[in-house]
Amino acid sequence: MNPRPRLLVLVTLAEAGGAQTFAGALVHGLQSRYEISVGAHGPGGALVDTCARLGIPFYHLQNLTRDPHLRLDVAAAIEIRRLVEGLQPDVVQLNSSKAALIARIALGRTARRVVYTVHGWAFLSRRGISSAFFAATERLASPLADAIVCVSAHDRRAAEARGVAHPERLHVIHNGVSSPAEPPRRGGWPERPVLVCTARLAPPKDLLLLVDALAESGVEAWRLKIIGDGPDRKAIEDRRDARGLRDRVELLGERQDVAELLASADAFVLPTRSEGMPYSILEAMASGLPVVASRVGGIPEEVVDGVTGFVVPPGDRGALASALRRLNEEPTASRRMGTAGHERVRQHFRLETMVERYDTLFQSILGKRTNASVLRVA
Repeated sequence: MNPRPRLLVLVTLAEAGGAQTFAGALVHGLQSRYEISVGAHGPGGALVDTCARLGIPFYHLQNLTRDPHLRLDVAAAIEIRRLVEGLQPDVVQLNSSKAALIARIALGRTARRVVYTVHGWAFLSRRGISSAFFAATERLASPLADAIVCVSAHDRRAAEARGVAHPERLHVIHNGVSSPAEPPRRGGWPERPVLVCTARLAPPKDLLLLVDALAESGVEAWRLKIIGDGPDRKAIEDRRDARGLRDRVELLGERQDVAELLASADAFVLPTRSEGMPYSILEAMASGLPVVASRVGGIPEEVVDGVTGFVVPPGDRGALASALRRLNEEPTASRRMGTAGHERVRQHFRLETMVERYDTLFQSILGKRTNASVLRVA
């Protein structure tokens, strides 16, 4: 019997977030097919908890941090190199731009096969020289990955337009989630509908805009529950209080009962200025909620405007408030949008489909390595 291939999944941080949700879903789906290990900066966090629950080894990368820091970045590269030398994975799967860049430099063109999943290009969330710098960095590092996976067609088009990588190296695999066969039964539309937002309280999420939109005329009925935490929490609380919304806006922090909170809500909202393909939106749609979100990144591939919710221009407070107003004024249509969103997830964003496509990609590049080895021996 052939041994299972060894897979190492690397993420920058183990905290709650989209890349971490993806990594947890991927390793869960592939656990029976691969010997899996996970590395990230911990030592605690949502991804650490997921690995513990699944019985998957987690390695705390002490020097791998979000912000650039020359000494720590060099130390992180050494840590990653030593981890790979110790584990000898057949495939290294990378998530988030910081971990992906450092790992690719650390590994170079070794015998390891490298797959980089882009959860939103850094150069798309920046302007001017900063954007050009990040695009150039990705362009220089792209030959150090055997495959680059974009989570949306939008991101692949952006990569091709900026010449980030050869088109043959670029792949699109949409994120996927588990969903119930039927969405929760919600009954009639309440007088005080509940709006949920799941997000890290930091850029590029625009929670200050959301608070401002809730202060607009015609959306007074909405109560907002924000799930998540981050450095912008105090600024959001201050804006909420300044707007007189303390009794309507609740910051819940990190929660373990997100599914239950979604099931008890009436709609989901995500104002943001840059995205790949947010898991929070897919999870809300799987729960049968209509979604209001910004028209950035892969969000229009998730949310069909006017069918499963509304997509609005980023940074537009009036458009955001108008979409929320429409949901409350047209409750029958809103419930119908939620049902349509659930069906869209079931058809296009299934977890099983995502896992199968990654497995196919991994096996394909492993097969290329095997064939190359045979040719060298011959």
